[in-house]
Amino acid sequence: MQEIIESVAITEFKSSGILREEYLNKIEPWLSRPEIIIIKGIRRCGKSTILRQIATRAKKKSVYINFDDYRFLKHLDISLLEEVLKKFKDYDYYFFDEIQKIKGFESWLRTYYDIQAHKKFIISGSNISLFSPSLATVLTGRNITFEIFPFSYSEISAKNIVNFEDYLLYGGFPEVVLEKDIEKKKQLLLQYFNDILLRDVFERYSIVATQQFKALAQYILSNTGLKISSNKLAKELGINPRSAENYLSYLIDSYLIFEAPFFSYSAKTKYIMGRASKYYAIDNGLTNVLSQRVSKGHLFEALVAQKLRRNNKEQLYYWSGKNEVDFIYNEKAINVVSSENAPQREYKGLKELQLENKHIKEFMLVTKMSKNDGEFRNIPIEEFLISG
Repeated sequence: MQEIIESVAITEFKSSGILREEYLNKIEPWLSRPEIIIIKGIRRCGKSTILRQIATRAKKKSVYINFDDYRFLKHLDISLLEEVLKKFKDYDYYFFDEIQKIKGFESWLRTYYDIQAHKKFIISGSNISLFSPSLATVLTGRNITFEIFPFSYSEISAKNIVNFEDYLLYGGFPEVVLEKDIEKKKQLLLQYFNDILLRDVFERYSIVATQQFKALAQYILSNTGLKISSNKLAKELGINPRSAENYLSYLIDSYLIFEAPFFSYSAKTKYIMGRASKYYAIDNGLTNVLSQRVSKGHLFEALVAQKLRRNNKEQLYYWSGKNEVDFIYNEKAINVVSSENAPQREYKGLKELQLENKHIKEFMLVTKMSKNDGEFRNIPIEEFLISG
């Protein structure tokens, strides 16, 4: 066992990949505290790279182990973790990747936290496993969690790695960004979609890999920004509403999509029948490869939604009256326009909300180009995406 651990473990680190400083600066201050650091996010978004980048910059002895390594196949139990600790007993930081492969790892981590063993654990793995109720229950008050996403536009535009049009169409998955060949970009994105469905949905929830579910996932992703209820979705696809509701939650838990509910300060209003939520793909590349035809307007709107999802822990909402407001968050309201000139309905939506709700403090239009020809502030989309 010790020989296998030694062959798999990494203890000497070299800088790899594009430095994810935005995440490193948030995570590294927690290395000096006892909490278990959990890193989660959609598959292939760069979680493992971030673990190794933190280890590279750490000033204490660190070991990185990926438990998905085939050499561990016959040894995936708690005794493996004990052997790792025994082998690297004098180390300070333990970076454990794909730790969900080991049954009962939650209790093992809790035990070492509670006995104050002065060991720092930084873990990552299948995002679905890190949502599990057992993890939340066992490690309550003992962990700090960070969500990782594909590259934001601000991360890579400053490094001149990608231009706006490419990012709009193919998104920010690291390997996709670095790949120059368009057909290979598309193949990678399709493979990610299939892998996530297989490993993070079908295997996790022990459901049959049906064309029905795959069709639902493709329908939601290819129509990013779709406003739909589980009842309507059930009718569209010929399934029962409970199944549609479950399927949506699986896609959200796997980070393929995220939800923007209808905005209201009244809890009652939020649950009125017909107040459907809007659903956005986590990355435009997935939408582009799964859609027969997607408008630039929908892709613009999705980029703004993705930025807001990354940056704000507060829930993201939309609103509609006679007109619609694309996004409401933190007492701000935004409409998104991809055309040169904003249609009047975009201004009317913001004005209608302004008159109806005094709690919203800031109103703006995110546009292709800056044209302050109305009473609301206009921000070019590229400027909005790179802003803090």
